[in-house]
Amino acid sequence: MIMKKIKYILALAALVGFGTAANAQRVTAFLELGGYGMTQNYLGDVNGNSLSALTQEARFGLGTQLKYNFSSLLSVGADVNYGSVYSHDNLHGNPDRDYQVDTDLLNVNVFTNVHFIPFGKYNQRNHHTPFIHAGIGALTYQPHLNTNAQYPDGIALYPGTGHTYTYAVGFGWRIRRSLKSFYNLGIYYNGFGASNIEGFNYEADYLADNPALSNYMDGSVTFKFGMSFGFFEQ
Repeated sequence: MIMKKIKYILALAALVGFGTAANAQRVTAFLELGGYGMTQNYLGDVNGNSLSALTQEARFGLGTQLKYNFSSLLSVGADVNYGSVYSHDNLHGNPDRDYQVDTDLLNVNVFTNVHFIPFGKYNQRNHHTPFIHAGIGALTYQPHLNTNAQYPDGIALYPGTGHTYTYAVGFGWRIRRSLKSFYNLGIYYNGFGASNIEGFNYEADYLADNPALSNYMDGSVTFKFGMSFGFFEQ
């Protein structure tokens, strides 16, 4: 009889504890909305996946994101941004060829962030935290080809709008500005599921005659800097 009572009390305590923990999880969670500016640097065929012309080839863009913070360490969200990537043979020792990358990008992603330090609604003593970022999404791209360039036979041109997937991995820093506002800084690698972000691809016969060339899967390095606001009651 006593053992049954003890088991009943323990079960009741466990149930109460679970309910309290679940309620605390809901209380600490909050919604967050923000905007950011960004710079993007193209990586692909024209510059040989090099950032050697980092400042000359950086292009500015804008974005917004909506994020749900499940806890002080984990959040998931969605963002959309518009920008462009640029590169030119003149900046990479090949002015005679005169190839140019000038492509508009519209990117829609879902992502998750993991904080290294508890940060959010009730962690006001922690004024900043590094975090890691991972995301996946859809990309729409519009290349603007250089009509002055002489494209030889064996290069297929893609001047129209294209669609593909994209993924992002990176590292960032969050800084508390006030109780409900935060600065967000980050650097990310964006991989694109296409090799013709430039507006062209090398055909198989051309690659066979020019073994130093390749249709790289294109990408970009992105720097983001912005601010967000949390929606919660104190």
